[in-house]
Amino acid sequence: GYCKRFERDMQKVDNVTVDLFLYPILSPDSVERSRNIWCAKDRAAAWQDHMVRDKNNPPATCDADVLQRNLALGKKYRITGTPTLVFADGSRVPGAIPAQEVEKRLADAGSAAR
Repeated sequence: GYCKRFERDMQKVDNVTVDLFLYPILSPDSVERSRNIWCAKDRAAAWQDHMVRDKNNPPATCDADVLQRNLALGKKYRITGTPTLVFADGSRVPGAIPAQEVEKRLADAGSAAR
């Protein structure tokens, strides 16, 4: 629920690039859902269908080793929940935060860089 709420809230944020890593740790079917998104012909549309439109993506297969690499990366950096945000300045926020907080953190990082 937190990831979906966060994704819906992020629809309000303009002019931002988000690098998203599928991190299937929440439930037994997380790997399958992540694989279906990763292996979809249009990953962005599959992500939006799942997170914003509450649609289940059709089964898909491909080389999805990236999911295991993401799990290893998350373990290395002790990421235990989703969503987890990592900003360009290296600060990390576990959990969903409102769009206004994301925008504030981005603005603060931009002014600190100047």
